[in-house]
Amino acid sequence: MGKRSWTITIMAALYAVAIPTQAQTKVACIGNSITEGYGLNWNDTKYPENLQQMLGDQYKVQNFGNSGKMFHKNSDESYWKQQTFTSAYDFAPDIVVIELGTNDSKYFFDGKGSTSGFNYYAFDVKGYTRESLVAELKKDYEALIDTFAHQPQGPRIYATLQPYAQNLDWFITDTAIVNVINPIIQEVSEKKSVRLIDLHAKFNKLEWLLSDNVHPNATGARELAKIIANAIQGSDAPAETSSSAAIPTSSSTAIPTSSSAAIPTSSSTASPTESSSSINQTEKTNPSSSPVTAKIFTKGNAIFVENYVGNVSVFDLNGNLVKKAYSNGFLHIQQPTSGKYIVKTK
Repeated sequence: MGKRSWTITIMAALYAVAIPTQAQTKVACIGNSITEGYGLNWNDTKYPENLQQMLGDQYKVQNFGNSGKMFHKNSDESYWKQQTFTSAYDFAPDIVVIELGTNDSKYFFDGKGSTSGFNYYAFDVKGYTRESLVAELKKDYEALIDTFAHQPQGPRIYATLQPYAQNLDWFITDTAIVNVINPIIQEVSEKKSVRLIDLHAKFNKLEWLLSDNVHPNATGARELAKIIANAIQGSDAPAETSSSAAIPTSSSTAIPTSSSAAIPTSSSTASPTESSSSINQTEKTNPSSSPVTAKIFTKGNAIFVENYVGNVSVFDLNGNLVKKAYSNGFLHIQQPTSGKYIVKTK
């Protein structure tokens, strides 16, 4: 009897099985040049990138920093007017970290480190008193918080007190940050019941800053991220300790009183390497404070008035008033077009 041969065909069915993964928690880092990473080399890790590494794959951290920007709406340097703001909103974040305010402090620079006056930015918007500007800044910071808080996902929001910064060339003083800006941020944060991160107290080592005394260096970007990560993860552990001198954290910080600080040469924030030499310069005696010598000079389309306190009026050659402003010792007036102008002081 012959042997039978059986051939058995085994058919395998292949199915694509989707294994659900945990959704990432999206973190939006909103801020100015400190967040964007100004001054760091291309291969240096910015603070949001460090934060991504520290939080891990369960989080998706995005950098929405924009250099030189303010939370004040009615400003040419307003964060509200930038694509980064729109992108941050469209990101639909679960966590929002707001690091804005250093540039808003420029409004209160008068060249001596006090908070009694305004700098050149304020004169581009008419009709402000110091009190009305502070009130408007509070309103705008509150609106910024509300804009994200009212999103459907209901993000957790962290507001940061601005860290130490001191650069007279950029019209930034720590005194204005401590006495004006940080109290605004703290008051609004408490009113809106959002979490507050005190960067001024915790980001407290001079060695973490670049030579401009404003922006974190590579080490500082890592330490800043550590402070933010600790807050997000519910830990209030201190940042890495150092044997270097701590940054002063009170309004008693010694501020240079010299009026010889370099003046930026455009309406945007000047870089540390820009020249502050003027093209045209004249000197005249300030009759209200003789024998102080007032300096009036130009750079591009900008007119600068230095060492003068009082009203300044700019006319075209037909005698039409172009702009009127008040100088507290330093004044920058950006003209829309080049040409010849008459500058009148007292």
